[in-house]
Amino acid sequence: MHSLFSKIQHNYYEILKVLIFILAIVIVLWVSPKESMFKYEFQIGKPWSHSDLIAPFDFAILKTTEQIDTEKQQILLDFIPYFRYDDEIAQTGETQLIENFGIAWESRSADTVDADSARFQSFLLKLYKRFESRGIIRFNKVIEGKDKFMQLRLIQGNVVAETTLGQLYDVRTAIEYANEKIKNMGVADSILLLNVISQSLVQNVIYDESKNQAEQEELLNGVSTTHGLIQKGELIISTGELVTPEKYQTLISLKYDYEEDLNTSDSRMFIIAGMISLVSLMFLVQYLFIKFYRKRFYDQIKYIVLILLSQLIFIVISDFVFITFPNWTYLIPFALLPIVISAFLDAGIAIFVYLVTLMLLGFYAPNSFEFFYTQAIVGLIAVFSVKKLSKRSDLFRATLLVFLTYFLVYISMMLIQEGNLDSFSWRLLAYFGGSSILILLAFPLIFIFEKLFGIITQLTLLELSNTNNPLLRDLSIKAPGTFQHSLQVANLASEVLYEIGGDALLARTGALYHDIGKMKNPMYFVENQVAGYNPHDELSYEESAKIIIGHVLGGIEMARKEPIPEQIIDFIRTHHGTRRVEYFYKLERKLNPGMEIDQSEFTYHGPAPFTKETAVVMMADSVEAASRSISEPDEQKISDLVENIFLSLMDNGQFLNADITMKEINLAKKVLKKKLLNIHHVRIKYPE
Repeated sequence: MHSLFSKIQHNYYEILKVLIFILAIVIVLWVSPKESMFKYEFQIGKPWSHSDLIAPFDFAILKTTEQIDTEKQQILLDFIPYFRYDDEIAQTGETQLIENFGIAWESRSADTVDADSARFQSFLLKLYKRFESRGIIRFNKVIEGKDKFMQLRLIQGNVVAETTLGQLYDVRTAIEYANEKIKNMGVADSILLLNVISQSLVQNVIYDESKNQAEQEELLNGVSTTHGLIQKGELIISTGELVTPEKYQTLISLKYDYEEDLNTSDSRMFIIAGMISLVSLMFLVQYLFIKFYRKRFYDQIKYIVLILLSQLIFIVISDFVFITFPNWTYLIPFALLPIVISAFLDAGIAIFVYLVTLMLLGFYAPNSFEFFYTQAIVGLIAVFSVKKLSKRSDLFRATLLVFLTYFLVYISMMLIQEGNLDSFSWRLLAYFGGSSILILLAFPLIFIFEKLFGIITQLTLLELSNTNNPLLRDLSIKAPGTFQHSLQVANLASEVLYEIGGDALLARTGALYHDIGKMKNPMYFVENQVAGYNPHDELSYEESAKIIIGHVLGGIEMARKEPIPEQIIDFIRTHHGTRRVEYFYKLERKLNPGMEIDQSEFTYHGPAPFTKETAVVMMADSVEAASRSISEPDEQKISDLVENIFLSLMDNGQFLNADITMKEINLAKKVLKKKLLNIHHVRIKYPE
């Protein structure tokens, strides 16, 4: 038991990585549809590559979405709408008419005969009841532009009667009819009577929204989704036979019934077991690839979490869309995944992870082969177009190229499958455009991931390496000599890494910041001193060493206040490694011969460089600073200087923790010698 706990404790980091992968597998299995998969792959326009397919059971042929939509549209076109007769409104209008007539009659001229009041009111009531009994229809968009022969259903009480639009009045036709009848009376008060009836009319035939909606839904739900029947034992398609649209629909129908039957049978446990096996194998392959071929990313758990989190976000969103909105499949910006991963890691791992993700999604994506081929090509083009995403224009270029790739693949697929472009869909093209534009979400996603995982990208390095950055601007003002030294170190380091391989921009940025701690006491460093004055003359050698060593800790504090990313701070803490301040140490020994000197007071706190980039910055910093002290520099002096410095660094074990080889170190020496000759304008001697 003790041995087991000891092994777990010793390998806990490896175990944690495995557990993270297992958690990812569980999440993918949880969100994925728990359905079986048809064992045959087929596409319109391609030959049937399997053996002759015989119907294993009776099944109906499903109608296409277009066929069902056409039938539903025809049902809605033939639908006779319902209007309801409102007795309460009609009664209210009648009461209003009596009231309006009384008010109007009271305001009539004095020479009107009072005896006509009852006759006129009775006439108006009779006219009003004619309108309301026949019905005055309220306008609705369903009758807009329709002729008088349009059929309607009129609900009055519990009775439903069919009528036509021409059998009902509207307000205009009712007023026209009333005007004609009043004129035929030939009375002096005709205008008064027309005004009263016009003001009293109410629209008592109203479109019944709820009744119409319920009836339409019932009719639409009654539309059959199938037509025709394939009987058990019937030949569906032969080997080599072309999959026509009709055959395709038959195969889709068989696939649907086959999967439905399998998902409700006792085989469900085996289906789930198969899913677990397939998903686990995909993640196992990904785990092994990262472990053996991308060791530098495998060693840091934050990279593994970043990869798996990115994958899971896309898988969860995609599975939801596949189930809920399958028509939106091509609106998902799948190419965003490899772009984001390549911005933090490299193109190789981005492509591998992307293809694994597509294979996991391909189980349930509509038209699996078409989906995988399209998204794989689009993703590869996206990665190649952005590279390391060092400029914002890279992403806009990727957006355009992704859209063009979508368009080209779509046209090519259509030509292969159908032999023409008759079914070209502008809506699908709009989805491609939307997916391409959504790639721009890489900007906020990269920013979030940078903050979440503490990993910097090329874009951030470009921003930090801008010499107008506040911290670098302060350095140029407070310690101009140090600033010039930092620029030279940045140039030297980037040149070396261009030759030996590595992140040149990271090293350049780190070199610009490596000496910012000298801003606290700029005059104590020789490159900032004015001729004739050295403040170290007033200090003991131990105090001087303390100030010199202190610029490293001071630089770390300054950087963290900004804040500067930890990857850049690594250059500050490692650029002197664990070396001694030899100049003051030797002076201290000379001053106190025979006495034991506390070396820790003259030694940098380190650590030694632990990456190729930090090691190269140490080299460049050491040789650039030392080269300033050479009087009358020539090729031999510079060569000897570089060789001696490298020998000293290696003797002190400064490169033991860095992933740099002797071949790369020797190449770095050659580059630095050549660059120093250029800096000091030394002409190379050629053999006679």
